[in-house]
Amino acid sequence: MKVLIGHWGHEANTYAEEHATFDVYTGRGLFLGEESIRANEGTPSYLGGIIRACCEEGIEMIPTCAYTAAAPVLTHDCTQRMLDSILSVCKEHRDEIDGICLALHGAGVSEDHDDLEYYVLKKIREIVGENVPITVPMDLHGNISTEFASIANGLFGIRKYPHTDKADASYLAMKTLARILRKELETETAVVHLPLQIPISAGLTKKAPFPELEEIFASVIEKEGLVDASLFHGFPYADVASGGASVVVVAEKGKGAEVIARRLAKEVWEKRHYFKIQSLSAAEAMDLAEQETREGYLVINEMSDNPGGGCPGDGTHLLREMLKRNLPGTIFGYVVDPTAAEFLFEHRPGDSVSFSLGGKHEAIFGAPLKLENAKLLNLSDGVIRHTSPSLLGVRSTMGKTARVRVGNVDIIIGSARNQTFDDRPFVTTGADLKDYRYVGLKSTQHFRSFFEGKAARIISCDPPGFNSGDLSVFTYKKTPRPFYPLDPETEFE
Repeated sequence: MKVLIGHWGHEANTYAEEHATFDVYTGRGLFLGEESIRANEGTPSYLGGIIRACCEEGIEMIPTCAYTAAAPVLTHDCTQRMLDSILSVCKEHRDEIDGICLALHGAGVSEDHDDLEYYVLKKIREIVGENVPITVPMDLHGNISTEFASIANGLFGIRKYPHTDKADASYLAMKTLARILRKELETETAVVHLPLQIPISAGLTKKAPFPELEEIFASVIEKEGLVDASLFHGFPYADVASGGASVVVVAEKGKGAEVIARRLAKEVWEKRHYFKIQSLSAAEAMDLAEQETREGYLVINEMSDNPGGGCPGDGTHLLREMLKRNLPGTIFGYVVDPTAAEFLFEHRPGDSVSFSLGGKHEAIFGAPLKLENAKLLNLSDGVIRHTSPSLLGVRSTMGKTARVRVGNVDIIIGSARNQTFDDRPFVTTGADLKDYRYVGLKSTQHFRSFFEGKAARIISCDPPGFNSGDLSVFTYKKTPRPFYPLDPETEFE
């Protein structure tokens, strides 16, 4: 058997004014063809799980691409170039393809398509036809449309946030595809939408109600003999018609997937009160940090300017507060500012430099910082291999990267948009976290899989930005209303 495989993930923040060009979107490095296999084999990535299942099943792989990033809405050109990396392979191998296992995100949006995942599968179907089975492992932040669910032979959501189980979902998706190809299984997929938005800041799956919900889903999967059942949190920063949480059930045809999905959706709805959160300002978070007495370093994460949620990563709210306090042992890792990084690369470590940092995209994230007589400490090419459990061994890049010092505050500046998953931004610029007390970074939850158990304490702040946990700051034009928690009296039948 021959199976076409790949991974194209896009999580769209539709509130960003800019649109993502191909160069901006793929800034961390796009893997094509056989390189996508070499880069992911043996890793906890989506493709890592697909590859492992293919090897076990003796399936010949036809690779396409491997890339994922949160970003603003994709430009038409970016969308078509990414799509071509898949469609060109489909056309070349049209007569050989027995099945397709393609990892997608679920919250993708382009200039032309609010439901990017449906568009991708539709274009693939135009080439391979309706009879080639397609299974799709996905991020739990997907906004799942009925049309998208109906065009695939199974959607398989991850369960953990931080996303430490990507390979597990992909492995199951590929194993299911193998069963379909051997004529052992015919699937049906049902999706039930909830009038519910789960802010990603309230989606940490180690906390209630998620452990209880996971037990309920696992029990139903076993008792009903389901292929899979997934709770998709949705992505509240993509304002689309399919926006919001949903339950997806993949079952053997005729097993009542729709009825089971609705039953599980009601279980989720009963827990909706958990999805309210309280937010701290940067100043409030730093107040707590200064009051902390436990030894070790403290992580202060800036949720609202998370590049992993499509934000620019050059917001200045938390860094401005850190500079104002000028506390010994402070480091921020990192600010995304390619212009500043290029400027710093014109100098040498030890030089004193003055420049503008951040605030180059949208006013909500704060004004630029004017740094005077900063000391350039280190320059790096920014090439890293992740140490986070969710990305262990996966290659990436921050682009040209530098570390400067202003007073008592070290600042890491990178060129490629990404959130901080682990210690790599610090290590690649020569910083040892044991030498610091206050560690600022931009991420909502993914950083936790590395820093929990290492940091003395984690304190989240939520200054103005497009990843805020306060959903009342967003204007929803396409997402169906009413929904909880913005509309507290919302009902679900």
